[in-house]
Amino acid sequence: MLAAALVAAFGALLPGTVARAQAGPPVCGPGGPPVTFAGTAMPADAKSYLALEFAVAAGTTRVEATYAWTDRPGLPATPLTGTTFDLGLWDADGLGTPAGFRGWSGSRAGRPGQPVVFVQPDAAARGYHPGPIEPGSWWVDLGIAALNVTGADWAVAVTCSAPPVGPPFVADPVDPTHVADADAGWYHGDFHMHGYHSHANAPGWQELVDRARAEELDFLPITEYVTGQHWDELGPVQRANPDVVLWPGREIITYFGHASALGETRSVLEYRHGFPGVSLADIQDRTLADAALFQVNHPDTFAGPLFENLCRGCAFELGSVVDWDRVDTIEVLTGPVLASSSELGLPGLPVMLENPFMQPAIERWEALLSAGFRITGVSGSDSKGVDAEPERQGYGSSATAVYAAQLSRPALIEALRAGHAYIRTQGADEGPTLEFSATGPDGSVAMFGDTLAADTATFTATVRGGVGQLLEITRDGELDGIPIPIQSDPFTYSWTGRRSLGSGPLGTFYRIDTRALLPAQASALTVRTTIGNPIFLAAAAAPSGPSA
Repeated sequence: MLAAALVAAFGALLPGTVARAQAGPPVCGPGGPPVTFAGTAMPADAKSYLALEFAVAAGTTRVEATYAWTDRPGLPATPLTGTTFDLGLWDADGLGTPAGFRGWSGSRAGRPGQPVVFVQPDAAARGYHPGPIEPGSWWVDLGIAALNVTGADWAVAVTCSAPPVGPPFVADPVDPTHVADADAGWYHGDFHMHGYHSHANAPGWQELVDRARAEELDFLPITEYVTGQHWDELGPVQRANPDVVLWPGREIITYFGHASALGETRSVLEYRHGFPGVSLADIQDRTLADAALFQVNHPDTFAGPLFENLCRGCAFELGSVVDWDRVDTIEVLTGPVLASSSELGLPGLPVMLENPFMQPAIERWEALLSAGFRITGVSGSDSKGVDAEPERQGYGSSATAVYAAQLSRPALIEALRAGHAYIRTQGADEGPTLEFSATGPDGSVAMFGDTLAADTATFTATVRGGVGQLLEITRDGELDGIPIPIQSDPFTYSWTGRRSLGSGPLGTFYRIDTRALLPAQASALTVRTTIGNPIFLAAAAAPSGPSA
């Protein structure tokens, strides 16, 4: 590979430097040599970005980028210490502008044997936008995601050419108002799905839909890594599959935490939190201004400095940056609810255990609820469609049930903001279903996510398909009594809940979960099978009008 050869040719440079053959942006044009950049990055450079500028000559119809890196001599790299560089591309419409964003592929194109990154008017590599090749300044965005303790040498090569091209790409987006079912009811979705643009071997769009339908999913939030190219591709897929709702979004990959925009965000395609002028706070603002939901993903997955190189930015460290009042959803279960010890890199014989990142995520969510932030808990598989065990790890391996007025994006958004949802950790086709209500002294009734203005209420939980499991009730995040054995189908349990003066600004909240016993060889006694959103008891509003 050209970029790999360049690493060896340039040798070691000063830390953080970039080698250039001339002042000003080098010119890349048909028939000319590749434009090359090379440099050395040291550990202090991690979690930063380099914008490598080059000038595309008139007459170019294809821009191609390759790159590679090599650890500097010293300690051998391990999964916990390895180096990773990411690659993105911006065109002559401007670095950092939505119009100028041409795509992002993470570290994929820097790995051996992967396809090169390219863009042209009629086609592009996965993760990239086809479109006009306008002359002027372009930029390779080199993300320094993680570095070995010795640092790494890197090289980038950009080639411009003028092959014949076909008709230009024509955008065909989904209808965001599409109604797949006009009736009110419980509808299931996987809030973290990757597809064609997130992995070199990910399935095509129809196969993704077929797999999701087989898992009894009704709506599909497709959150490709960073890019929005799929926003303009899924119209024909939606029309061919009118029984489901395709909900294109994107995952915002920063080196300090990941979030999702659930919906198209034409005004923002940024991701480079920490680059001059770029903040996740601004990305959140523009995401919401574009009528998308803003979701915090896997907030406690691989948290801590030990795992920073293994899972770059996976744990959410931007709690002081985002506006939690404007976070719509938070992912409290990511990936399979049951993980093997070997998958997690733990020594010893492989055993199954409850996903270790779920409990701290639930605790963070409940702390946010107690602090006054009304955020709906959801789950996501984070699948790319290439899982070894699709039933346990793939699309729909967990599902969030949402009670909506109809199966449409607007109705789902309204229901999610109301918290009318609960999580089925084993998917829509397995495990218990829940009903959860509270009735106040005046006869008013609340469900998941609702608030009753009452000091006391009668709470009722109904579980179907849960015989032999346990019903767990929590109050303000603390266990409220011992778990109750589920002994019939359906199983109904009622109790009196009381508001506490010591609760947070939203009031006293009650949640229900169910748990199943695990086999003897597992490392824990139970695993959650459902996770409920809360019902709140709040003080009645003071009467309005003049005082007596």
